[in-house]
Amino acid sequence: MSALTTTPFAVQTPDNTVKVIVMNKSDDLPTAFALHAANAKRKVALRISGGCGNMTDADKEDMVAYFLEAFRGYEGVLFSGATRQAKDGKIDPMVTDIPGLIAQANPGCIALGTVPRTGLMQLVEESRLVLDPDGTAPSPNQSAILIVQDGPDKPSEWDGDLNVYFQLMENWRDAANFTSLGLTSWNGGGVTLKEIMTSASKGWPTFLIGGSGRKTDEVIAKLEASDEELLAQLPEGHKIIIAEKDDPQTLRDALIKHGFLGF
Repeated sequence: MSALTTTPFAVQTPDNTVKVIVMNKSDDLPTAFALHAANAKRKVALRISGGCGNMTDADKEDMVAYFLEAFRGYEGVLFSGATRQAKDGKIDPMVTDIPGLIAQANPGCIALGTVPRTGLMQLVEESRLVLDPDGTAPSPNQSAILIVQDGPDKPSEWDGDLNVYFQLMENWRDAANFTSLGLTSWNGGGVTLKEIMTSASKGWPTFLIGGSGRKTDEVIAKLEASDEELLAQLPEGHKIIIAEKDDPQTLRDALIKHGFLGF
């Protein structure tokens, strides 16, 4: 897992820089950020959603290996939250690391991230930017990060960037002829549930990794039980697809079927 042993805050993008843009969520979409998607070889985009609650270090390394195998050869845009965690001077891998790791392994893939401003951003140590007083770091392996704030004085909740990133993806479809948009969910909490339901409600392919835990598994269980409350929130013929945590080929096959891989 050499990708996980790098210095956790060292920039790992192709040009050794990460562009950081701040916007108010009431503003127009920033062209300077949206245009980064044009650098992807293929005009497809997936949001990688979720979290790593109740996972051990070994579970997290298995998660990284799972996604690297499932997305082998991917050349589109991958999009996630834009934070990184570190532990004992090493990367503590999270779902938010997945797009950048896949981009490093697959030339032609572009990793991008959005994050709500939930606190006061600060410079610490030798002028390293953190996103809040808890020291949450911006991801150094995504080509560009969009920080979404609810005005200059009011902190946002952790779902404060959802509407913006869904609008960005739709903009890529409508203005840049992206052919496929979707979302993949692993584990996750309340914000992940909102992401799953928003993606599925749009009729997008929404890939849920069964066995990954928490809200992702809860939605799968309700689907398998034909839960009427859940089904009432989904369009007829929704595209929720279930893959298996222990078999990355199940996700890979679904990505091929829905136009994200195997061009």
